Amino acid sequence: METNVRRPTLIPLVSLALVSLALSACGKKDDASYKDATAADNGAGDNAAAGPARDPWPMVAPLLAGSHGGSCTRTPQLDQVNATIALAADGKLTAPDANIDMRKPQLIVLTRETSAGHVKAGGMLSMDSEKGPVLNLLDTGKPEGGSAGLVVGEKALNCPIGTPLQKLRSQPVYQAMAQLMEIRAGSLKCVDAATRMTWKDTPLTLAGGVFTLGADTFNLAGAEREMLTISAQDNQVTYFVGLPGKPPLTIIYDLTGRPIGVQAGQGQDLTHACQVEA
Repeated sequence: METNVRRPTLIPLVSLALVSLALSACGKKDDASYKDATAADNGAGDNAAAGPARDPWPMVAPLLAGSHGGSCTRTPQLDQVNATIALAADGKLTAPDANIDMRKPQLIVLTRETSAGHVKAGGMLSMDSEKGPVLNLLDTGKPEGGSAGLVVGEKALNCPIGTPLQKLRSQPVYQAMAQLMEIRAGSLKCVDAATRMTWKDTPLTLAGGVFTLGADTFNLAGAEREMLTISAQDNQVTYFVGLPGKPPLTIIYDLTGRPIGVQAGQGQDLTHACQVEA
């Protein structure tokens, strides 16, 4: 059913995805439990009843677990030390003067980019935006350029990449995180891209690497750029993808699989803009 009533200003979804990379997105909120997250936290409208919130860690662990070390740079000393940063599959992170459980981070970011047949990938786990620890991993696929960094409070340790992020580099993020990359059948209010006035209920799904929004289909195969941001405290998953010949697409949903918002294109090139019922 269509309506011409002007709705609230759209959330700038693409900007939200990029801002999520900033550690300040975590704020000062207490750690949230993935299992306790509910759809009510994000006002998911009248979509189907929420299922259980999904825990990303079992999917993230195989992608980021590994050991990195050698000649590392310490901050604030700015000296070189022989050290190791290791993340185990059970979430235990060890480094000089550090022994931390990373299974319930406030923020998880996974990135993957393909250019001229070359693939680079990265991952970030942030327990707290101000105090840390924050673990940053970058695998360029080349001997140079890769790094593993750990920030805890005022201290930081940066080491050469050791264990390659091969499981993340070898497949798109939407495949590596397949169990989390699903939105069960639901709907959002989408605005007419031409008039930006008329809103209507539009069905959507995300499953098997295919996102369907009304009559439009986005096949995630061949993604050139991907960024998956998982915010536990906000019960929110943000997926940004760049597809060949397509406008940049951002999909936001919660950890139960309920849709929150969609945007394709930007500015005058906006092609799709959807959000939950206000």
